[in-house]
Amino acid sequence: MVGELHARLPARGQCTTLFAMNTLAKATLILMSLTLPILVACSSSSKFEPTGNPLLDLRNPELLERDRITAARSAWSQVEEGIRDRERTRYALKNLAWSGGTERPLRLTVLELLMSDRSAEGSEDSRAMARLILPNERDPEAIRIIAIQAVESDWDELVPALVRSLSRPDSQVPDRERVEYIALQELRPGLSIEQVVFDVFLNPGQGTANSQEQTVLRTLERTRDEAWGLLGRLDPKGDLRQSLIASDGMMGDDTNPDSRQIVFDLRAARDELGVMPNTAMEIAWLNSLRHHKDPRNSDQNDAWWGLVSNAVALLNQQQREGLGLRHLEAVRWASVNRPAWLKLDYEGLYTVLNSRLSDRSVHKRRADKGEYPRLERPSDWIDQLSWGDVLSLLIVDDALKNPVVVEQIFTQRVLDGKDTSTEYGGVIETDPDTGWRAVLFRPRQRDRVSDQRFVASDDMFRFSDRALAHYHFHADKKDNSRFAGPSDADLINASNSGRTSIVLTSMGEDQLNVDVYFDHGAVIDLGRLIHEE
Repeated sequence: MVGELHARLPARGQCTTLFAMNTLAKATLILMSLTLPILVACSSSSKFEPTGNPLLDLRNPELLERDRITAARSAWSQVEEGIRDRERTRYALKNLAWSGGTERPLRLTVLELLMSDRSAEGSEDSRAMARLILPNERDPEAIRIIAIQAVESDWDELVPALVRSLSRPDSQVPDRERVEYIALQELRPGLSIEQVVFDVFLNPGQGTANSQEQTVLRTLERTRDEAWGLLGRLDPKGDLRQSLIASDGMMGDDTNPDSRQIVFDLRAARDELGVMPNTAMEIAWLNSLRHHKDPRNSDQNDAWWGLVSNAVALLNQQQREGLGLRHLEAVRWASVNRPAWLKLDYEGLYTVLNSRLSDRSVHKRRADKGEYPRLERPSDWIDQLSWGDVLSLLIVDDALKNPVVVEQIFTQRVLDGKDTSTEYGGVIETDPDTGWRAVLFRPRQRDRVSDQRFVASDDMFRFSDRALAHYHFHADKKDNSRFAGPSDADLINASNSGRTSIVLTSMGEDQLNVDVYFDHGAVIDLGRLIHEE
């Protein structure tokens, strides 16, 4: 197989970055990335000529790209021959590897040279550099360079960084075919990829004892969050995660105490509420429910948890399928206000929703060029909508009929229209006096990106543990009908947050279109909200 691969790859001198294959693992990594485009660094001409000093030529952006690559290789050859100072040369190469302005072929060349350093001090520096690069690296070829070197040199301490890199979705390459996935299998033989990732979740600090790095970059929290997010993607139904958190076998005396506490919280969510968070933001939501820093909210959360636990106990297995944190307030509210709904199976509850929406008009967001038209009726998403989703849709529809909520929503729409720095949004929650209320959370100054984007503040998340749904406006124009419905960014936010989300779009002076959307991408149009004077 290796010989066949060599025959398919260009020779090393052909203006491209290639790597010798010395192990089966390396060959596998290269096989899985043959679809990557070959990098050609063949510039045509330049009025500048190389000086013959490799470091000087390497730093000269006016030289042809191929001349700078030649200079980089020449400088490194001199290091290996003992002619040139290693530390000074590495410093020059690292500057180019870290710079966003370095042309891709040159950057990949210097990164390859740095990773190939076999000296003790150079190898240690390269491992530290790779650990910092991988979590945010977007270039698949750069990731492949590091992954190959990690496998060849048995850099086990890079496992958390490889997990973080793999946690970023790639719509073009299946997880099992990604170089990070293969490298993790090679570095941790005998373990499933899910076990490897769960171990990183439990022990996010493995591989680095640099307390300053952990503090400044928040590597422990980010590594743990991204590991759990990856587990959610690898195990969408949650069966394996439930098995992993149920066992004490992978938790030792050195398990991170914060991770240990999260496992206990996950067990409580599974056993008492019948849910399993899928994303890092849902883990944060669960943590807030269990350990809110505000005493008043903490007491309210504890009381709410007990009520939800009692309500969930009434559900049968079919109703529990796909149940998530976002459904729990709907279940609790229905147990008090619509108990008959909790006795309906999926078909029965769906019939109630479909009957309610059957005569309402649907206004779809205009598809961009190359996009398929949006599907926004319940029948379009019947295979994706869970029983909890259908229940949530019915209760959101009820909440938005509340006259107090209608008045609050249209008042906030006016405020949004006057503020051209951001979109507005908030949460729908119960009110002991009026039944429901729409609570506005104005974005903080730092989050005011544009008049076409809403960024929810930390406060909005912190004080919406028990909310039914999050909402925001598309109201920068009185008639914004072409943008009725969630944007791609809105759908991504719903996927990350795990919240039931609503977008309210201006359709004229006194009308708003209502679209509810979920983490799995379903969008349901509930029709129009009308403000009657």
